[in-house]
Amino acid sequence: MTPAASAMRMQPGLRAAPAPETQRAIPFDYTFRFKLEGEPDRVVRSIVTVSVEASFIAVSIGYGVVPKLTPVIFGPGIQDVNGGEGSPTLRDIEVDSLLDALAGALAQTQNELNGEPGPEAAFKGGIKLNPQFAELALSNNGRAGLSDDILRSLFQVVSAPSDEVQFLYALFDEGSGREFQSEPLLNTAGLGISNGDRPFRYFARPITFAPRSTIRIDVTEKSVFQGELHISLHGYKVLGSPGSPTGRTQTRGRRLRRR
Repeated sequence: MTPAASAMRMQPGLRAAPAPETQRAIPFDYTFRFKLEGEPDRVVRSIVTVSVEASFIAVSIGYGVVPKLTPVIFGPGIQDVNGGEGSPTLRDIEVDSLLDALAGALAQTQNELNGEPGPEAAFKGGIKLNPQFAELALSNNGRAGLSDDILRSLFQVVSAPSDEVQFLYALFDEGSGREFQSEPLLNTAGLGISNGDRPFRYFARPITFAPRSTIRIDVTEKSVFQGELHISLHGYKVLGSPGSPTGRTQTRGRRLRRR
């Protein structure tokens, strides 16, 4: 028996405080969602409130993007390729007829690509063969005959690569007024690119957000990428903390009066 325990046993009016309840840590993430319009210098903001049950300890931050898919299927007809004589091939299609077909498809859908109207944006981002007909069009070294229906659906616009998205981000604790950077960080400098090459980073020290505190992230667009941006704070909550709804009132040790 330790000296302290012996001393407590020798003093009949003293009762030891019970051991505090074991606290339990559970993994938890807070996610922020932003809609990117492809307008450089446009600022968007997202806010979440930490639940009342426990503090949130943020360990790292990461992000991912979902491109806005604007499928535009197009292609010249037989009349535009060879005047309707015979079955044209992929090799017979000229750039002029391709541009005219694309302009017509965009006019019908009234679509915009990467924030820019017209064929120019499509050629900047890229076009490709429609996967549904690519194998047929390329067979026989590009000399396979193509019907009018296939020609009109032979090409499609390529969406902007997700690894080209760039934005500035800034993290704030509105409850305490804390800012966690001297100025907004560039995503490729602080987090990496969205193709999975280091798309998150650990904080130098974990950040604790108190219950009911408000976490804010501001994002400033720096590219013409359109789609959804998801930023996540990875961490955990500690249930059973004193003063929280998941904690129990602890009985303090007290000295009883001797009779």
